[in-house]
Amino acid sequence: MDAGCPQGQVECWRVDLVGDPARLVAALRGCDAVVNLVGVKTARGQGFAAAHVEGVTRLIAACEAAGVRRLVHVSVAGARADRRPYLDSKWRGEQAVMGSGLAWTIVRPGVIHGVGDDFVTQLVAMLRHAAVFPAPGGGAALLQPVAVEDVALAIAAALRRPETAGQGFDVVGPEALPMRAWVRRVAEALGLRVWLVALPTAALAPVVRLLERVLATPPLTRAQLGLLSEGVVGSLAETRALLGAEPRALTPGRVAALAEGVGPWLGVSLRLVADERGREFLRGCGASAGRLLWLVPLAALLIAGLRAVTPDIWRCMLLANLVLIPAALFGLRLPWRALLRPGLSYMLVGTAAAALLYGLAWLAALGLRAVPGAAGQLAALNLWGELLPLWQALPILLLVVFGEELFWRAGVALPVAARLGPWWGCAASALAFTLAHLRVGPPLLWLAAFGCGFVWAWMVVRWRSVVPGLVCHALWDVAVVFVAPL
Repeated sequence: MDAGCPQGQVECWRVDLVGDPARLVAALRGCDAVVNLVGVKTARGQGFAAAHVEGVTRLIAACEAAGVRRLVHVSVAGARADRRPYLDSKWRGEQAVMGSGLAWTIVRPGVIHGVGDDFVTQLVAMLRHAAVFPAPGGGAALLQPVAVEDVALAIAAALRRPETAGQGFDVVGPEALPMRAWVRRVAEALGLRVWLVALPTAALAPVVRLLERVLATPPLTRAQLGLLSEGVVGSLAETRALLGAEPRALTPGRVAALAEGVGPWLGVSLRLVADERGREFLRGCGASAGRLLWLVPLAALLIAGLRAVTPDIWRCMLLANLVLIPAALFGLRLPWRALLRPGLSYMLVGTAAAALLYGLAWLAALGLRAVPGAAGQLAALNLWGELLPLWQALPILLLVVFGEELFWRAGVALPVAARLGPWWGCAASALAFTLAHLRVGPPLLWLAAFGCGFVWAWMVVRWRSVVPGLVCHALWDVAVVFVAPL
């Protein structure tokens, strides 16, 4: 369908390049020049050859029929005869343009950055989604991103300057850097940590193929994967010659501006600290990190000493946490009012997490019973609920849970996360919690202390609240000690 929609000096037509040739000729009649911007990044729905070769051939024929002599054809930097259909079709399209009798100019942009682009926007979305970034080929391929404004200016310059006819120009940015450097620049502009994981392109290709099939707008296509694996660079001299000026750089400020309004991929962030508010909160917890150097060893010695003095596990835990609770509340400079603020959503998260954690532990216990010695350790742990009457054990257990969440989770995880990063905070909290349990129970308890401790630390860092982990921990302990021992 073609439709006229006057907008001041602009008249819009919708024409199928590979449809009725007469419609295309009618749309071009009376034009002084044509700029071909047609390009696709996936072969889904139409092949690369249809868009980049057949469409160009038909456009050239329509220009000749309509009496249009001037053509600016937009291709891509690095177009060449290649086994990959994207680059090869771009090159074949260029050959068709060069073989025409038109006054042509070919503009070959590098990777383009601008509002809604496929480069910075997708990087921002992926980095806000997760802290781990899969880098094809280690991210060593060179990229030379160019601003969309400079591409537009290059096209306009080609149209204004008749002497550019019969020439091709690369249009690229002023910096050619490895992909990993661009990823880090975007991450730094967002204030996010990133861990680049080098993966072979062949390992990523099946995943990208699947994303192409199931998502309407995949974050990466196989054509783009090929470009990112081998690089997209061009001649900066040609760019300067066409623009008559230095192209814009992809600065951190530019990245920050383009990132506004861009959320995490799929709308879900897997990061522990996903926004500036969370980072600011975490920074405020860093002042207590130095105190942990003596508080944590003292707490571990306290528990070990009490365990050596009394064989009663309930008395040991009660006395230890009667010391740890005030030590955390008054010895660590943390925003306790915010951390202890209740909320229905926190309680629901904690309840769901407890159910999931118990289910995983139950499955693990099934397997452990087949391991020599593990069944005895499970039985020993299950006996704890029989050492005291429920009316005595339950209040002690809840007090212990409260103390452990204050001291080992909020008290350790948050200050360490502020200094070293959120995942290090979770790991430090889990490790310290495990070391404190070395004299409390068998090795199986140590394993549970580390795994559960990591989960509960993750929760306090993720939600900036003690409540979800507190609810999860309390329900977990009540379940495994009193309700349904593993």
